Amino acid sequence: MKIKQFSFGLLVSMTMLFASNGFASEQIMVDKDEYEQLKAAVKFLMSEREANQQAVEDAKQAAEAAAASAQVASETAEEATEVAEAAAEAIDDQAGVNRWFEKTQIGGYAEVLYNNGTQNSDNSDNISNELDVQRFIFYIGHQFTDNLRFFSETELEHSRAGRSDDDPGHVELEQAYIEWDYAQNHSVLAGLHLPPVGIVNETHEPETFYGVERPRVESRIIPTTYRVIGVKGHGQFADGFSYDLGIHEGLQFDDGDLDIRDSRQSGARANAEALAGTGRIKYTGMPGLELAASVQYQSDMVQDEISNSNLRRASIPADGDIDGLQTTLHAIYEHGPFGLRALYARWDIDEDIEDLADGAGRDEMEGWYIEPSWRLTEKIGVFGRYTLIDERAGSNDGDAEDSEEKRWLFGMNYWLHPNVVLKADVQLEDDDDRDSDNDLDGFNLGVGWSF
Repeated sequence: MKIKQFSFGLLVSMTMLFASNGFASEQIMVDKDEYEQLKAAVKFLMSEREANQQAVEDAKQAAEAAAASAQVASETAEEATEVAEAAAEAIDDQAGVNRWFEKTQIGGYAEVLYNNGTQNSDNSDNISNELDVQRFIFYIGHQFTDNLRFFSETELEHSRAGRSDDDPGHVELEQAYIEWDYAQNHSVLAGLHLPPVGIVNETHEPETFYGVERPRVESRIIPTTYRVIGVKGHGQFADGFSYDLGIHEGLQFDDGDLDIRDSRQSGARANAEALAGTGRIKYTGMPGLELAASVQYQSDMVQDEISNSNLRRASIPADGDIDGLQTTLHAIYEHGPFGLRALYARWDIDEDIEDLADGAGRDEMEGWYIEPSWRLTEKIGVFGRYTLIDERAGSNDGDAEDSEEKRWLFGMNYWLHPNVVLKADVQLEDDDDRDSDNDLDGFNLGVGWSF
């Protein structure tokens, strides 16, 4: 360091001396020691310059070697990626069955009942004592993509398929449809499905409602479970508001029998002469509250089947033209342990049905119920339900006999598990079509589960 400082100073001094005296005008006199020091400094500077040049050269060669190594590494990485992708594709091909299974869901539900002195909701005969596996449903679904799925339900009622015309057991396909989310918050489905009417038609697993059997208004007037082949759109159109809109097969009155429940075609070679349309608006914008209104219209509930002998004798016009309009309103409210359900359902059918066999009063059919409930604990809930049904409401406008059926139901649910429930209820009935001594009073027990 001292040599460098000295050499730099000496060079500066010499530069100034040359500048003041000229390079060649006069001879410069330098001390021998200073000369040796100057020589040593120049030699040192030259060696430093050569070392720096060598360092630069070494760095350059190292950089070239690193670049070559990087190129080799890049080519190796690309080859490794190709190999990994090929291996992953081969694994995916071999694991295709496993991937299919992961996207497929299975489940089901069942109800086993004991009725004492009451009437089975699926049978018009009076039942005094009966044990029944009322229904067992198996469902399967598959997720094709994030926005495309399949769902199905197969139902076995009364534990066996019918062995004769008088046997109530049967196997039915209850749902089978494809659903596609074509936009955010909007979807469309096509196939056999449940129209959006009432409370339990779409959601009817046994742990989701009170009472051993489904509410009678929904079973007789809507009629739950009501399934159709058609197309339905669903979506959200405002905060808390949703819509459902579909077109599907309609009901068909047969042999002059105007029983709404028996008029379901259930997707079995359904007569499509007159399709039906269903629309619903639902509000769920407030916690614990659900409000909904639905309408269903069908232009011809006879489906042009005037060739039937009973219908032909009824003097219905040749083009049928028996239109029907169903209206439903419902409310569900839950706040803490308190719950409340209320529903109103009505059919207004063309007055020409008065000319059909068994048609008196059936141009108007209606019913409603109200059901408060209270969860005593997480597992125990109690409820009461008042029901009024009139399947011949049109006959009440004149002097004809009143046809209202009134029913009180009190009971409890005990959930062994959120999806397993024990049920018990007591029924008190006042049917205007019967003598008071023949009202169907009794109790019901049941167990239900879903998975």
